[in-house]
Amino acid sequence: MPQSALTAVVDDRIWTLDRPVWFGGVRLRARTTVVRLDDGSLLLHTPAPPTDAFAAQLRALGPVRWLVVPNCFHHLGTPAAAARFPEAQVVGPTSALSRNKALKLHVGIGDAPFGAQVPELEALPLLGVPFLDETVLYHRPTQTLLGADIVVCANARDHWSWRWAARITGCYERVRVSPDVRKKIADKTAAARSIHAMLDRPARRLIVGHADVIEDGCCDDLAQAWRLEGVQV
Repeated sequence: MPQSALTAVVDDRIWTLDRPVWFGGVRLRARTTVVRLDDGSLLLHTPAPPTDAFAAQLRALGPVRWLVVPNCFHHLGTPAAAARFPEAQVVGPTSALSRNKALKLHVGIGDAPFGAQVPELEALPLLGVPFLDETVLYHRPTQTLLGADIVVCANARDHWSWRWAARITGCYERVRVSPDVRKKIADKTAAARSIHAMLDRPARRLIVGHADVIEDGCCDDLAQAWRLEGVQV
């Protein structure tokens, strides 16, 4: 799974990069999503530690201006990416700072300055799950929801360890809330309001950190995953 293998999702606008990571005893595919913004600059969602080849590919697409940490877990590659692209602003939740002392934020992911500078994106926080402290971004031009751990789904392309765990936990070839998040939904009413806000957007696809890009019926899959956890959406 080479780090330089960018895959186009929306021509000239969105690309993804998958890389292997170990978490909780299983090997997952972790995804970086690259978005070309209206001004021609790039936003990296869940930045990977950039290899020379990956950095060269990005620079060929446009200047990297934004590095997005979507929740308090998806921060590991950001300090290396920030060092490689010092002109980029780092965006994320303050909760990630206590987990990574090397991480420095320029602006909060839900703060007005971020929204003002990138008006084609809308920040949709997932309330009621402080364990994640996740904010999903809605990219209006491509009608794309960009998330991280809001749902997961394993399939035959994944490492045997994750396939095995996913079958046990009901996440194999099914879009589901991940097992660790299921136990940490503190306020299901607040979570329902947040998921409703995402479902109200005319989304054509959902891109998350640990699943293939979800296109056909992505909103139905998102709603059903949370309904199974007692979140009334």
